[in-house]
Amino acid sequence: MPLISRRALLSGCVAPLLGAAAAAPAPGTAPRSPPREPGLNARALRKDLFYGAALDTRILRTDRTYMAQVPVECGFVVGEYSFKWSELRPEPDKYAFDHAELLVGYAARHGLRVRGHALVWYQSNPDWLEPMLKPDTGEKLLATHIRTTVGHFRKRVVHWDVVNEAIEPEDGKPNGLRDTLWLRALGPSYIDTAFHSCAMADPHALRVLNDYGMEYALPWQERRRGVMLDLLASLKARNVPIQALGLQAHLDGSETHLDQKLVSKFCADVASLGLKIVITEMDVRDNGLPADIAVRDAAIAAHARAYLDAVLPCPAVLGVVTWGLSDRRSWLDDQMPRADKLPQRPLPLDTEMHRKPLWTALAGALDLAPVRRGS
Repeated sequence: MPLISRRALLSGCVAPLLGAAAAAPAPGTAPRSPPREPGLNARALRKDLFYGAALDTRILRTDRTYMAQVPVECGFVVGEYSFKWSELRPEPDKYAFDHAELLVGYAARHGLRVRGHALVWYQSNPDWLEPMLKPDTGEKLLATHIRTTVGHFRKRVVHWDVVNEAIEPEDGKPNGLRDTLWLRALGPSYIDTAFHSCAMADPHALRVLNDYGMEYALPWQERRRGVMLDLLASLKARNVPIQALGLQAHLDGSETHLDQKLVSKFCADVASLGLKIVITEMDVRDNGLPADIAVRDAAIAAHARAYLDAVLPCPAVLGVVTWGLSDRRSWLDDQMPRADKLPQRPLPLDTEMHRKPLWTALAGALDLAPVRRGS
């Protein structure tokens, strides 16, 4: 199937984000103060890109200050957990869409678009799933789950991370695939099944293979890049309806092996396969940086800018999603904490919802990205 046009993917986001800022004062009223700088998505749209952020449903329910800033900065939202099996399938014969519907409803009210994450992952699965993944019934179980979920949100969720984190060369499995419950039960064809099922349920949604660890000039990441390119080429050769690669871009602000030429070449190699690229989970951890906030913020911003300046010139890139909008909550504080126990600062807004140097780096990279109209 042909790739979805960039304009179709981005349409419908402009008015809610720009209307208030663009309105002129009524005649006879006092002049207003200058409008605030446009948000990240408004800047991205100028270049036919988008910007979005992941949201936790607890924040959506309880933090009005946080949620008020989401439409200011974002054109897309993605649920951190709301579309995963652990949320959607409490029992084998039951679907629970309430958390996902909460996100989709919020997005509809604010003129935002939704990315679904993720239809297949080796984590965040209900306890009942693995025992039921038998070779004779597992494929039908997977296909039914995807068709039901994607069909339920048809035309309301416009991107799907269909398979998340499919590769791990260190596991020693054929073709560098990750040793997961899916691979053990169904073999490599689980990836094909997932993409075909998603395409059947909603042929208009962008279908993405999402993974991490492809940003740096490190041997283990070089292996991952090679495995990923081979996998993508194999899927295309088998006419699996994959349309994009998602680069998670969980960056490390203290890492010194960011090679912009290498990053640019990898993006070009992906594009040469006829695939689009989405930066899907970007953040910049600071657990290897000094405690001083100014030092940390400067290093994070510089690192993010260097990465984005290498990625955004690629015409295949559609947009950037950060894994959260504000430092009020980040998975990094739980999974990769600082030794000094200080909270990390990996996201564009601080805990008071103020724009940080990382926001400025994102804005600057988007401002300088090439225009890609009509692609």
